[in-house]
Amino acid sequence: MKQILMMSFVVAGLGVIPVTVFAQSENQKVRGLLHNEDSTDFFAHRVIPAGKSSEMLNSYIDVLADAQISVLFCNINARRTNYRSDVWAPFWDGYEADGGSDQSFLKSIPAGSQRSQWELLVRNAWQVHQDGVDYPARVIDRCRRRGISPWLSIRMNDVHFNDNLEHPFHDTIFRRSELFRKNDPGYFARGLDYAHVEVRDHYRKLIAEILDRYDVDGIELDFLREPYLFSAGEEQAGAVVLTEWLREIRRLVENATSHRRHPVRLSVRVPSEPEIAVGLGLDVAAWAKAGLIDLVVVAPRWRTIHFDLPIQQWRVLLGDRVSLAGGLEVNYQPEPSAAMRAVTQEEAVGAALAVWSAGADAVYLFNFFQNSHPGWSQDVYRQTLKQCGSSEQLKQQPRVHAVTQRDITVPGKASRTWLPVTGSSMTFRLPLGPRPPSDWTADVTVQFADRIPAKETVNVSVNGVKSTPSKEIPAKLDSGHFSVPISAVSGDGTDTIVISSTDQKEMKVIRLEVRLAPAK
Repeated sequence: MKQILMMSFVVAGLGVIPVTVFAQSENQKVRGLLHNEDSTDFFAHRVIPAGKSSEMLNSYIDVLADAQISVLFCNINARRTNYRSDVWAPFWDGYEADGGSDQSFLKSIPAGSQRSQWELLVRNAWQVHQDGVDYPARVIDRCRRRGISPWLSIRMNDVHFNDNLEHPFHDTIFRRSELFRKNDPGYFARGLDYAHVEVRDHYRKLIAEILDRYDVDGIELDFLREPYLFSAGEEQAGAVVLTEWLREIRRLVENATSHRRHPVRLSVRVPSEPEIAVGLGLDVAAWAKAGLIDLVVVAPRWRTIHFDLPIQQWRVLLGDRVSLAGGLEVNYQPEPSAAMRAVTQEEAVGAALAVWSAGADAVYLFNFFQNSHPGWSQDVYRQTLKQCGSSEQLKQQPRVHAVTQRDITVPGKASRTWLPVTGSSMTFRLPLGPRPPSDWTADVTVQFADRIPAKETVNVSVNGVKSTPSKEIPAKLDSGHFSVPISAVSGDGTDTIVISSTDQKEMKVIRLEVRLAPAK
């Protein structure tokens, strides 16, 4: 990458000293396949024997390198850290290696699988430290050896296990009710409120430490863990506070750039919809305009992957200087009452291709764990990740595009509904990516909440092209399968699907999918 050097000067006690500052040029965009590695995944799904930490961690990174990951975001914290920090408590502080499962450190966790799983995680993190391995440092070193750009990711308001404040997951500050968000009961109520300077300082100290300690290419502020940073109703006042705080963080990043003598960049991960991000106090466009950020990852939170990320809308808001990535989540849930499951390979392919086709600079994977979730074999895992990093490879694979819900809302404000949808005629905008070859098929699946009498007919069209039922519609219908010519696909992402009933009776659609694949 080309580096631009700018000379600036500071006045010190001995006079004027030149300082070299590195600036990001247009051709230094962050591109390729980006992967976020959860702070606990490596420790939670294996037994790490004494003396084996380095070997096992190297092997773990090697799988990602073989899958051709371009950038690894190594998450270093939740409500504690996975390394021996000087400013935050690590996961294992208070744990006694020979204390057994009934020790006081674990007693707040229900006995059984929950306790044993947590004990495994903590013991493994402790063992890595006992082996003299600094987890982030080892990850960074292995990444550089394998050609992966190493970044560190900070979760900005993680709320796991907040229903049990005695759980060892929580450091002291996360138990202090006077620092909690207000006016928004529920899962996020015990998140910290960034209106408190103590909260902002807590995170600033962690960021300052990792920038000073680790030689990375960038850091990520993960505002999707969690995006609820202020008391409900105080988000817009909070936006001003957060932007000023981000200026402080930017200065820390610029100091690291000068110290390391190579660009160190700043990324934020934010809700997929611009209006929701702004409504929660995350004024991403203002951050970009002020030059505070270098990369924006727009993504769903957790419950479901999105196939229609508004990449082009974000590009207009952010301008061309900032790199833009579309984030894929590992779960699939079309609407809130539906069962949640792991994505299939075809769904991951469809979502990734939609990101590339919309003009993003990168695809970003979250919660795609190599040993647990989504549960693919190692060969399939490597193969699918490789495909996600290349639009040309993705175009050759069968794929699914679907309408899915949004699981982030602004407290007290209504947001646009995706699914379920009720009506006698309904229109869905769902980008289907590039038009496949002429020998492919396009099949639409529509699932309804209620069965439809046999006398009713369902019409489905794609971009104005009427479909034909792929099989006879049964007397009692809950799902319908419809085929359209592959030429109906727009090829430019402006695809529209219309579902209607001939007698104008209302229908409730709870799932809509389009599968594109070579003809059998």
